[in-house]
Amino acid sequence: MKLRVCLAVKSTFTAIALRSSLATYPDTQMLGEERTCQGTEKLLAQQPSGLAVIDVDLFGDPDSQGLIALLAQRREPTILINARGTPLPSNLGSKAGIRMLTSRRPGELDIGHIQELLIPALKAAREAWVQAGPTANATHIPVSSFATTATQPNIVQRRGGVAELIVLGVSTGGPTLLVKMLKDLATPTIPMLIAQHMPASETAGFALRLSEEINQSVVEVGAGPLAGVGRIGLVQGGKDFQILRSPAGGFRLKEAVVPHNPFHPSIDHLLQTAAEADIAVHTAILTGMGQDGSVGALSLMRKGFPVIAQRPETCAVAGMPSAAINNGAAQHVQSPEQIVESLNRWFAAAKAPRGEGGTL
Repeated sequence: MKLRVCLAVKSTFTAIALRSSLATYPDTQMLGEERTCQGTEKLLAQQPSGLAVIDVDLFGDPDSQGLIALLAQRREPTILINARGTPLPSNLGSKAGIRMLTSRRPGELDIGHIQELLIPALKAAREAWVQAGPTANATHIPVSSFATTATQPNIVQRRGGVAELIVLGVSTGGPTLLVKMLKDLATPTIPMLIAQHMPASETAGFALRLSEEINQSVVEVGAGPLAGVGRIGLVQGGKDFQILRSPAGGFRLKEAVVPHNPFHPSIDHLLQTAAEADIAVHTAILTGMGQDGSVGALSLMRKGFPVIAQRPETCAVAGMPSAAINNGAAQHVQSPEQIVESLNRWFAAAKAPRGEGGTL
């Protein structure tokens, strides 16, 4: 399990000690290190999915209110290092996702004890966060409990189970993969979209090729209604879109502008807007360069909707699914063949009488 860490520590001594602890875990990835409140705010904004390790000594700085407010709103796990037992701001004391490491004796600087607990604390926080649903209650776990490796309880509260829409996000290596894997796909019983990074001039031709190769109806879709049930929509390339509910029922795409986005269509924007519209999207993040799709998939996961990442070793380029795995969005990591089986189960669940389906 990758631990992607943002470290913010005022004391150089403490920073050295914590870095040495993090270095003992081979799957730690340092995303950045800061010494000031403003610098920490920028780091967390740039790395929103990172595990935050914050020294509460920073809260004594005059400009700390912005950082404290950010941590109070943040959903991702945060470990607070409180070696001296300093009282926490009231809005952080019982905040879900925040855990605190203290010395064995109140007021005593015991950094060695905190070093021992840091990696178990990060692993436990990551596991609990991935498993926790959006309605999970705040949990305060005593420092001593981090000394064990007991699995955190599964407190996911899944919603409904039946998909309203399926979205596949894919980039580098996608055309070859899709032609091969979708040959065993059942006829969709609910709307389905493929978001493939591709120039605008190529998606219509690729939709035609897919139709011929997989013996399904695949059509290019842009601004307007999605393809009807029984057909697969390939999102028009070269542009970005958001997914909306139509007032008359069903869903539609609306053209959008995603600043500084080099890849079109933006998978993140599609998935995030679907989550905002409370659309039950079930998604799979497939082969591709970069990290597109991981943030949007995380938004859906927090809504309780299933997210699959393609098994990295089966990818032409594993950047996109690996990002969804590393940030905790992907609850399932599957081969292309297993993904098709999951898609077919989603179709079957949507077709079955209510209450008979819905599991992955």
